[in-house]
Amino acid sequence: MKKVVVITGASSGIGREIAKLFLEKDYILILSGRNGEGFEYVKNKTDVEVILGDITKKEIREKIKDLVVNKYKSVDIIINNAGITFVQPFEDNTEEELIKLFEISLKTPMLLTHDLYGLMKNNKSGTIVFINSAAGKQGYPNHTMYSAMKFGLNGFSQSLRLEARKHGIRVISIHPGGVKTPMYTNAKIKPDINQYMEPKKVAEIVVYLCETAGLSPDEISISRTQFQL
Repeated sequence: MKKVVVITGASSGIGREIAKLFLEKDYILILSGRNGEGFEYVKNKTDVEVILGDITKKEIREKIKDLVVNKYKSVDIIINNAGITFVQPFEDNTEEELIKLFEISLKTPMLLTHDLYGLMKNNKSGTIVFINSAAGKQGYPNHTMYSAMKFGLNGFSQSLRLEARKHGIRVISIHPGGVKTPMYTNAKIKPDINQYMEPKKVAEIVVYLCETAGLSPDEISISRTQFQL
């Protein structure tokens, strides 16, 4: 029986690259994202469900849950990847931006995981991955609110891990440094993303961990290192 993988934020960045790698293998994919054009890579592919919309909305999460619970009756891997950021001095942040960050970076992965966790618990197996950030383990200037949310997500994943392991469920937290993704397009302070990692490099690590049976790292920090030969 094919394994079922749920990936949020799969229309761009790391989530898109993770999904593309899983497409090369024998899985059923349930993908969510806001950018319809970003899903052209699944055209003419089988065993793929695309749910287009804002993952912070309950109705979008309900669609995912319905597919998992009623159609496939299983979920083997959940990859909580969707995210946004605001790169700017602390005093420039607004309450509206704070709410947006909270909704996508902390509330949504908690609620989606909650929606699907019971099925994994009943099956006594599964892997839950949180695409966190280096900013979830260390503070950075101009990332005050983003870092706060990622620290919160790290605390959630650590606590969930302690509960989940006795049910045969792995919880893995990925903390990459700078990655070349569209998140920085509208940033007030634009970093030099040419110095950042390609999202495929992070995706390769995630897929490898998901497919590795038995013991695996609980947390992985991925630094960006450039080699010149």
